Amino acid sequence: MLKTINFHVGSGRCGSTLIQALFNDKMFHEIFAQHSIKYDPHIYRDTGMIAHDETFIREHWQPVKDQYFTPMESMAEQSFFVTQENLLGMRSEKGQKNICDASCEKIAFLAEGYHPKIIILIRRQDTYIESLYNQCIKRYETRDFQTFCDDFPRENWHWADNIETYAKFFGRENITVIPFEQKVYAESEHSGFLAAVIMAIGVETRLAFRDLPVVNPSLAPRAVEVMRVANKHLSKREAHSLADWFEAHVQKDPNDRYRLMNEELRNEIVTYFKESNARLCDEYFTGFPAAKAYYTGADL
Repeated sequence: MLKTINFHVGSGRCGSTLIQALFNDKMFHEIFAQHSIKYDPHIYRDTGMIAHDETFIREHWQPVKDQYFTPMESMAEQSFFVTQENLLGMRSEKGQKNICDASCEKIAFLAEGYHPKIIILIRRQDTYIESLYNQCIKRYETRDFQTFCDDFPRENWHWADNIETYAKFFGRENITVIPFEQKVYAESEHSGFLAAVIMAIGVETRLAFRDLPVVNPSLAPRAVEVMRVANKHLSKREAHSLADWFEAHVQKDPNDRYRLMNEELRNEIVTYFKESNARLCDEYFTGFPAAKAYYTGADL
């Protein structure tokens, strides 16, 4: 029987940093050990940059495979968890094309001789764009929000179409799609996205996630424009230092809505993705009764 490798491939801005931090905690290592699961956080570090490659370049991935994946065969564990949001392959810069096919090739190469399973976390595209902009502001972005939205390649972000690429490559039964938003967990069997990820990788222990740390937080709305202007006048090093201070002291409340997008633009974006999001919900979110109304904008 083949050992299983669970590849969590993002998306970014959907709790990836929190997952990486929590799963490296001693408590989770002990829970994983009870279920014969291993998580090595060093894989994330060593795949970060090469995951951006436009194509699958064997020479880039061979050392990673030799160091981390080939030895899994002789380990006692029967299942492994790997997280790398850059392997999703959906691109958000103007003029870029998605590289989901190349990402599938990379994963398949690493998983030769194993049973690969893919875990994808998603969020509705309008809030993804807002959250992404907030993150970019912390990383020297100078465009205003409207320009950022105008430049954003919407055509790349049909979740259903890109997830189908993974399903065709690895088999629909090996793809788990998990919604990020807490509101869609009403009447589902999960308490939230972390519990859903835990179940997807085969952990039977049911955990209550309360008082979770805020990891890689968004900036409070009042800090976003200040940071954008600062990015125009400060060096990159100085701007990053200021962003770190804002991140520590002027965080967005996790329960507050994003306020960057006006309702007209929000409705336009949700409508743009309505058809593909409906397909997504029908195929992957049957266990989340509240998801379809949210992802298609019926509750706006």
